[in-house]
Amino acid sequence: MIGFWILAVSLLVAAYALFLPALLGKRNSSTVDRQRLNLMLHQQRSDDLAGEYNGEELAGLQAELDKDLLGDLAATENTGKAPIGKGRVPLAVALVVAPLLGVMVYSMLGRFDLADFRAQPEAHQQANAEPEFQEMIDRLAERLKKNPDDLKGWLLLGRSYQQTEQFDLAVNVYAQAMKLEPENIEVKAVYAESLGESLGGSYAGEPAQLAAEILAKNPKHHTALWIAGAGAAQKGDYAKAIAYIETLRGEFPKGSPDDKHLTEVIAEIKGEGKGAVSAANATDGNANNGLPATGEQKSIKVKVGLAAPLKAKAAPDDTVFIFARAASGPPMPLAIVKKKVKDLPVEVTLDDSMSMMQGMNLSAFDKLVIGARISKTGQAMPQPGDLQGLTQPTEIENGGAYAVDIREEVK
Repeated sequence: MIGFWILAVSLLVAAYALFLPALLGKRNSSTVDRQRLNLMLHQQRSDDLAGEYNGEELAGLQAELDKDLLGDLAATENTGKAPIGKGRVPLAVALVVAPLLGVMVYSMLGRFDLADFRAQPEAHQQANAEPEFQEMIDRLAERLKKNPDDLKGWLLLGRSYQQTEQFDLAVNVYAQAMKLEPENIEVKAVYAESLGESLGGSYAGEPAQLAAEILAKNPKHHTALWIAGAGAAQKGDYAKAIAYIETLRGEFPKGSPDDKHLTEVIAEIKGEGKGAVSAANATDGNANNGLPATGEQKSIKVKVGLAAPLKAKAAPDDTVFIFARAASGPPMPLAIVKKKVKDLPVEVTLDDSMSMMQGMNLSAFDKLVIGARISKTGQAMPQPGDLQGLTQPTEIENGGAYAVDIREEVK
């Protein structure tokens, strides 16, 4: 904060220096210079006349030249006689009032705390972003109660709930949007997506049915293709799942990150990729969650502990979900284990065999977020009052060991 004020005062002083001559009443030397110039010109013209004329004619012209000189000198003198103090008082008042007025207005409308150069921006955001974001979400929800026909508002609220992993609330909000425009395929798509998320990543059933309705109108709809493919894979209809994902892959440029990821997903389903189900096993229905009967599975060890300040907020029989999810990609867990608070601290193993759908396992992603959540309701979806801990996006190694501390409360 001190650094900010030093800089502000320095800039103010530099600006005031520009007004210093006017405040001190210093005159420009142009008046003296102009008088000297007039005299020099008069002398030159007088010499010219003396060389061309003589007698009475010269005397008459000389008299006229003298009158012109007197007029020029008088005009120059009058120009320089402006009152020295004129305008200095208003200028001084303005220079004093302007910064005071600026500080007063900023104190009412601005935030002085943001002027602290020593503040840590990331820490400040981490400490305040979630509560402030949730407060904005709550205000939006209240506004929509008074204006229930605002479709864009409902969609924004639903997306906000999705971003904060409040999937059950997102489903309810998108259902309200569906009532306003039941045939809008974009609204139907986000509703199907949030419905699958609220079911723990299960897209078979109603989400897949909604996706089919969307694809009947737009066969290239990205979200619907993904949901339909996921739903088909979860039902064991791998041929149909591959067809959906192949169509979706064709929507992206060759070699793009989306193209590469979808290629890996298709390889997993076909049995050609790492950790994929073999064609024979897929036919017999012994898929083992998309893993080969033989071959290396990716697995990691996760040690979970509960921070001391939160122990009083957790009951011994509260459910603990320990999971890993993609750092960028679908929000569903790639692997999950359920424990009790009384088991903490505990170490568990997460591996590819825990995948809930084809191609969505630990091996499919380079960076993961590893987390643990104490659920007060026993539901996998986060609820206000739950306790959780999450790692930063991490490049995991097969067989690696990672630690998660539960140290924050879900708001």
